[in-house]
Amino acid sequence: MKTDKLFYRIFLLEPNLVAELIPGLPPDCRFDYVAPVLKERERRLDGVLLPLGDDPSLPLVFLEAQMQGDPGFYRRFFAQVFLYLEQYQVIRPWRGLLLFPRRTLNFGEEDPYQGVLATQVERFYLEDLIPLQELTPNLALLRLLVLSDEEAPENARRLLAQGGTEREFERRLDLVESIMVSRFPNLSLEAIREMLDITQVRVQDTQFYKDVFEKGQEQGLEQGRV
Repeated sequence: MKTDKLFYRIFLLEPNLVAELIPGLPPDCRFDYVAPVLKERERRLDGVLLPLGDDPSLPLVFLEAQMQGDPGFYRRFFAQVFLYLEQYQVIRPWRGLLLFPRRTLNFGEEDPYQGVLATQVERFYLEDLIPLQELTPNLALLRLLVLSDEEAPENARRLLAQGGTEREFERRLDLVESIMVSRFPNLSLEAIREMLDITQVRVQDTQFYKDVFEKGQEQGLEQGRV
């Protein structure tokens, strides 16, 4: 599963996560997640969070998750942001939310963008979550992306064991499975479920399972037509 699709799923199913990562946003603010195409060179942003409601002070949020070093990342990101602002004639404030795994990775020169990086862009390093003991379910979910292969399964089981409604649990299971499949691409779904020790839930009812099952059916049909 590609990283952009994984983060799309996380922010789609847990929209309150954006308020946990960007200081100053109301905890109950809601956004719609889109991935617009920019006309020039057919560039595509990872995600834009569009505020829902009539409050003009809520910012547009440009979300990018960059899990590998890229010396051209900053110049490409800001070029896309300002092209979007011009193309869509944006009149509300905007913020940036950049998710990085580690501080040691190279994302390019910062000096040309120091002003906006200091005032309008939140850089969140997932490695900072590793030593923390008390995390919200949303942040514990993100931590699964950067824990070691030995620690990730235990933390995933602990996250699934937290309380909540049945609907909340199924949504959390959906996201945990998605992350673990991306972490362990060589394991089957059955092996992932065994790793997570899922015994009290109908896994086939989750959207993640349905997506994978439908994709498998489509591939089977394609192979049958060959």
